[in-house]
Amino acid sequence: MKKNKSDMIALISTELTKRGCRDIQSPGDADVDIVKTTVERSGYCTTTLVGEDTDLLILLLHYSRTDNEIIYFRSDANKQSKEHRVYNITLLKETLGDDVCNELLFVHAFSRCDSTSRIFGIGKKSALQKLVKSDPVVKYCASAFILQNKSQEDIPDLGKDLMVDLFGGKSNDMLSSLCHIIFTKKVATAKAFVTPEWLPNFTCNKIP
Repeated sequence: MKKNKSDMIALISTELTKRGCRDIQSPGDADVDIVKTTVERSGYCTTTLVGEDTDLLILLLHYSRTDNEIIYFRSDANKQSKEHRVYNITLLKETLGDDVCNELLFVHAFSRCDSTSRIFGIGKKSALQKLVKSDPVVKYCASAFILQNKSQEDIPDLGKDLMVDLFGGKSNDMLSSLCHIIFTKKVATAKAFVTPEWLPNFTCNKIP
């Protein structure tokens, strides 16, 4: 099965090359290679990347250069409206600024990739809005996390500080006490019985 797959990829690659298409094969996750190739191409002409993955959008904002030609990111057609969504990456990067675009990678990774792995009760939009609005804790954690000289001992503290901030806690709050406060508030204001799985554990989504 593995050999058949390799042979098929080799055949497709050969035929694309014969037709003047540039072919790049990635041994692992291809997102970075796709984005870097798009950015490289934008040095010569206006370039459009067609995809659906949010990771591609974030990576484009991180790697793109404002002095290159315009890069567009076009999503697949919306299932309901049958329309494509097109983002002008060059304009978005100019609007957000280099600092925000560099820190987007950290916030995107921290807020997880989908509804299953995301932080309990916190959507990706909330985290990104805090970054765009220059929330001091988010800005500090994001900028500190990408420094090369950070030790492994510093990383858990950065994660804890950001998690507390996302849940509206204060700088001296402990995650355990904040977890209890959030749950008791939910119980006090709920109109129906609050089951234990609604207890935020700061690591996973609500148990189905």
